[in-house]
Amino acid sequence: MAGRVWCIPESYYEDLAMMISHSSVNKYDFCPRAYRYYYIEGWRPKVKKPPLLFGEAVDVALTALFKAGEEPLSVFEAAWLKHKDSPVEWGKRNTWEGFLEIGKKLLDRFVSEEAPRFTEVSPENVQCRLSAQVNDLVVVGYPDLVSQVDGLLSLVDFKTSLSSYDPEEVQLNEQLTAYWWLCLANGLPVERVAFCVLLKLKEPRIEWYFSARSEQDVAEYQEKLQLIASDIECKRFPKKTSSCGHMGGCEFKPLCLGDEAQIRDKLTLRDEIPEDEVIV
Repeated sequence: MAGRVWCIPESYYEDLAMMISHSSVNKYDFCPRAYRYYYIEGWRPKVKKPPLLFGEAVDVALTALFKAGEEPLSVFEAAWLKHKDSPVEWGKRNTWEGFLEIGKKLLDRFVSEEAPRFTEVSPENVQCRLSAQVNDLVVVGYPDLVSQVDGLLSLVDFKTSLSSYDPEEVQLNEQLTAYWWLCLANGLPVERVAFCVLLKLKEPRIEWYFSARSEQDVAEYQEKLQLIASDIECKRFPKKTSSCGHMGGCEFKPLCLGDEAQIRDKLTLRDEIPEDEVIV
């Protein structure tokens, strides 16, 4: 197989403080081998999928709105224009033009109907880096926004989706648990957590899912973090074949199959991984 040889010095794990984030925990949950490919070996897909690019463009627009008071529609259009001629696998339903129109409608609705609900927005609480420790484990996260929503201090994470969320799954969602704990640990006593979901429909709409977290939720999550961190330190990265076809299929399947042609066509190795992506 062309590419980097997976050979990590023993001292690598011993000399560095362990760092982990919800994104990396989620990747390990999905498949430990995928975690290894992504975070340790540095494999990346050459081209991101349209829904992911769309979500990133919306995120840039909302961050600009809350952090700098910029007009989100123009920010979104500028971000989306960069992908017009890129080698993205567009489809009949996932066209560049279609996503552009949906994004404009969604953000227009957000500005007129949802933005007035936010008050006391502080730029330093927009996409801020938060960290906390569990024993020797450093946990990091970047919540989208902490501000007053309808008069209550809320932690809000923005999502784009084709369908509504399951309210019960939101109540159990570990990303919100992680962010709630990180906020409290950094002096932000949020009263509730929420997903604000921007639905990518022909007639776009926006839905809110508020929930609360408890100390027991945090304790269980911290226990899970330490178990996963221990597995990573012990270099346990088994394949989880039940995830191969989940949510459109694992992007690293060619590596597991040893498919040289697909590896060259679909994947690339990064010589350097940005600091905010270095988890171990």
